[in-house]
Amino acid sequence: MKSFGLFLTTFLLLLSSFAGAKTRIAFLELYDRHGRLVQYEPGGRFAHTAIQFDDIGEQWLNAYPGEGVALISWSDLEHRGTIAEVVEIPHSLQLSDVQPYMGLPFDFWYSWTDDALYCTELIGKLLGIPTKPMSFNKQVWPKSYWKLDGTPGLSPDDLYKWAKSQSH
Repeated sequence: MKSFGLFLTTFLLLLSSFAGAKTRIAFLELYDRHGRLVQYEPGGRFAHTAIQFDDIGEQWLNAYPGEGVALISWSDLEHRGTIAEVVEIPHSLQLSDVQPYMGLPFDFWYSWTDDALYCTELIGKLLGIPTKPMSFNKQVWPKSYWKLDGTPGLSPDDLYKWAKSQSH
């Protein structure tokens, strides 16, 4: 009987190690005052993203205007837009991975540097996702942003495509 208990304990520990850590990415939509989806890139769906992983408990990590890189609650995340989907990916992150970015300001110029970060840049850097040429919807963005078309970055929609490819 004693050996069965040892076997069961060993089996459960082994099983839990295969379960692995869970990482989730939330994708948010934004609607204008007329109820129309705001498309920050032509044909785009998502306006904001945040990431959550086991090491930060129930909190979500995001980079957002006015607060920069910070941990927030689910309730606070719901105030950033409409949470349209949460995708779970088989990647493991720890709080120590995030520490170099904590407290950095929001990057209003969407550059791929480490002095300020926007939401998908933060997630892309944490997960090692390659950049793509960005496309700014001229109907939404002020003219000063149009010159950023084609610069390297990561949009919420490109992050979504990547996350969906990882979740299978």
